[in-house]
Amino acid sequence: MINTLIDAAGPKFTSWQEKIVFDRGRHGHPDRKNQHVWMPIRARQEELQAAIRGGHEALGAYLRRVLHISNRALDALELPRRELTPDECQAPPIELERELWEAWRGLKPRLASRPVFWLLCHVEWIEQGRFGKTGHRLAAALGSRRGKNLEAKTRNLLRHTGGIPHERGKTSVFSDCPLARAWWRGRLAEQVAVVAEAGMSAQEAHSVLHANRQTWETLATLGIRKVTAISQPMARAAVVSRLQACLHKHGRLRPADVHEAVAPVARMGLRWSLAHVPWQGVAK
Repeated sequence: MINTLIDAAGPKFTSWQEKIVFDRGRHGHPDRKNQHVWMPIRARQEELQAAIRGGHEALGAYLRRVLHISNRALDALELPRRELTPDECQAPPIELERELWEAWRGLKPRLASRPVFWLLCHVEWIEQGRFGKTGHRLAAALGSRRGKNLEAKTRNLLRHTGGIPHERGKTSVFSDCPLARAWWRGRLAEQVAVVAEAGMSAQEAHSVLHANRQTWETLATLGIRKVTAISQPMARAAVVSRLQACLHKHGRLRPADVHEAVAPVARMGLRWSLAHVPWQGVAK
């Protein structure tokens, strides 16, 4: 059911996103020279903002229309709480992230990696009033109240409801969408906990991954784009163990700490198969 829906909505999702944000790479800055490009985009952004101001039913109807799913059941994940506050939507605390992971642990990674899947879930949650019913509450919860102009407000909403894959690439869904990010952190924490040598519980590993958003984004980006060797379970656990030690020592994490934790593991991965290296060799 959900796979069929994603196949149907996927192309509409991409087309809508490409038409509602300004591509500076192709068009430069939205100044007088390119008003013929900017004005249609601005009109679409204003239409989105009007839908948000109209409340949860209006926004749900708008998203269904642009995705061409007007009369379809969405089969969204079930939120474990009746309603989330704007702060919980923007930056879920560790307790909520653990709740979300426990509720959604049956979700398959191939679905969780699809931004359109998370947008479809958000459509149903919006319609259910899970983020509030007024325009003001929705704008705060979905990020569209932030930003100095229409472009920023629009991009914030796209990021928070699934990501902007045509610009941000595959990492967008891992780092930009708070509820998707919660699931991925929970999954990685569980994988670390399985490595007995690491001596970490899933809760402890999740706390490390939750400590700093920029640190998490750096780790996700490295694992997908640059240092794929750290996707091996033992290597991943070693990196998180190093980050835990750094967090305990300094009381905080920086993006640079991720690079320092990944570098020795990556160097070892160039010489040996990390699946066959003892824990002491990976984690030292």
